[in-house]
Amino acid sequence: MTSSPRRPWLYDPAVGGVLVRAHRSPEGGPADDVVSDVLWSEVLGLLRWAEAALGCPPPLVEGAAWRTAATAAALLRRLPVLCAEAGLAWPGVRCDPDEAVLPGRERLAAAADRLAGLLCTRPADVGLLELVELVATDVDAIGAAAIALLAEGTDWTAAS
Repeated sequence: MTSSPRRPWLYDPAVGGVLVRAHRSPEGGPADDVVSDVLWSEVLGLLRWAEAALGCPPPLVEGAAWRTAATAAALLRRLPVLCAEAGLAWPGVRCDPDEAVLPGRERLAAAADRLAGLLCTRPADVGLLELVELVATDVDAIGAAAIALLAEGTDWTAAS
C-alpha cells in the first residue's frame, strides 16, 4: 500500500506542493514565503506520519506512532522561531482536556482531520496569528494522541 485510503492526496507531490504554496500571503515577501513553505511542508509531513499510524498494519503501528510523536515535537520546537522569523509573537498552544478521555486512535484521527482541514482551506475569518495558534494546537494534539496510541498498545504486564 502506497497511500492511506483516508487521504490519498497526501502522497501526491503535485497536490502537496499546491497546498503548501496556497498558504503564501499575497502581500508577503520572499522571506514570508519561505517561512510559510517551511511551516506547511512540515504540517504535510506530520499528516503523512499520522495517516501512516492510522492506516498501517498492527505490527507497524508502534514505529509509525513514535515517528508521528517525534515529528510533532520537532515542529512544535520550531514554531516559536518560525513565528519570530515571520514577525509574529508566539501564541503558544491551547489544549482541550476533554479530548484526553478519547482513545488514542480517535484523538489522532480527529486532530489529523482538523489539521488537514487547515492545510486544505484557510478559514477566511482567521488572522495569521490565530491560524498559527490553531496549527500549534492541532500539532500538539497529534503528538499527544500518537503517544496515547503507543501507550494503549503497550503490554504493561511485560514491564514488571
